[in-house]
Amino acid sequence: MIFVDDDVWPPSFHGTGGEDYFSQGWGMQKNAYNFAGTIIHEDDVANSQVSYRWHLPDPIRFSKKIKVTMETGHGNHLRDDWSTTAYWYQTLPGPKLSLPPVEQRLPRRPVVPQDDVPQGADSANLTDDQKCLVKQREERFKDYLADRQTWIDRRAADSKDRAVKNKEHAAEIRARWLKGLK
Repeated sequence: MIFVDDDVWPPSFHGTGGEDYFSQGWGMQKNAYNFAGTIIHEDDVANSQVSYRWHLPDPIRFSKKIKVTMETGHGNHLRDDWSTTAYWYQTLPGPKLSLPPVEQRLPRRPVVPQDDVPQGADSANLTDDQKCLVKQREERFKDYLADRQTWIDRRAADSKDRAVKNKEHAAEIRARWLKGLK
């Protein structure tokens, strides 16, 4: 969401999610375009991703202030660690800008006291029906993880296949173009 100048809810720009903002869809893709893309993908570096978006073809104009926020999962339910950099053009001379102290600019690191970490249910205090339900949940979760891994593997294979076909297609187009120059 992008709040421009004195916006209150709803903001001037309310998107459909991070993937769409970076010109992706159905999860982040491994690609790089002129104005948006992902240059480091979690397939390359585990648990990391570097994406970018340049608003050159679609500038967001503001007079006093701008606030850009990203949803981290549906309803902000994820604990992702985001860091950002912003560049803008302004008419000179502009106001003197000051940066907050380094301590205020560092990415947040969640601290979870070990006392607050929920522990598994004490099976000795569970009824037979409750034990049965816990077992069913564990089986469903195991099936979910297996299905999810199958889905991830299929998507990765499809993505690699598309990348190969894209290279072949680009080579074919280039060959036709070069032939046309003769």
